[in-house]
Amino acid sequence: MSLAPVLALSMWNPFLAGTMGANAQAHEGIGTVASEWQDFVGRRLKEDFALMQRLAHCATPDQLLTAYSDFWQKAAEDYGKEFTTISKLMTGVTTKTR
Repeated sequence: MSLAPVLALSMWNPFLAGTMGANAQAHEGIGTVASEWQDFVGRRLKEDFALMQRLAHCATPDQLLTAYSDFWQKAAEDYGKEFTTISKLMTGVTTKTR
């Protein structure tokens, strides 16, 4: 009778080991996603500051228009690529932790 709790808990060991392994894989994958996003935000902030410098050197309205147009075109491309990258990373995380 006194061994019943020990035996009952020991049945859970394989389940707990599997859960801990999946948790570790999920933690690693989410860390990779977060690192990628942080790198991306850093790169985009550099682009934002570069825009401010470029605008400060503009002398004509056409130069301003070109600076803004180039900035927004590159931003759209960068965000599109980043969302694709993040989607692929998240897909990898979810398939590894099943």
